[in-house]
Amino acid sequence: MAPESALANTPFVIALFDDIDPSGSTVLYGDDAEIWDWLSRSESFAPGAEAAELPIPGTDKIAHVSVWAPRTDKAQHLARVPGTGRAHPSLIELHLGRTDTVEFRATYARLVRALPPGRVFEGCW
Repeated sequence: MAPESALANTPFVIALFDDIDPSGSTVLYGDDAEIWDWLSRSESFAPGAEAAELPIPGTDKIAHVSVWAPRTDKAQHLARVPGTGRAHPSLIELHLGRTDTVEFRATYARLVRALPPGRVFEGCW
């Protein structure tokens, strides 16, 4: 079994694609286990509720998470923490260029192949 510290530093990527504006897509890199666990966790919603307010780990901010796309909502809040306009402080924003280019596709493919299986979240803005 791997030491706990090795599990805590397992890298992941969050990619949010903008189909209307290929230059508006966002790719984030991180290795904070708390952030990945929060993003990956299934959420429970009160009966009849369409959304929940969840604290964003490592910040004093709140994420508005809907029942329709809870992981995407959480990823969007990590990419642009409310009130800051910036990515979560534990994440690194990668500037890979427009998503409609061969260069982006090649770079992104290499990045995804370099990660452990299951450590990529892809969603839309």
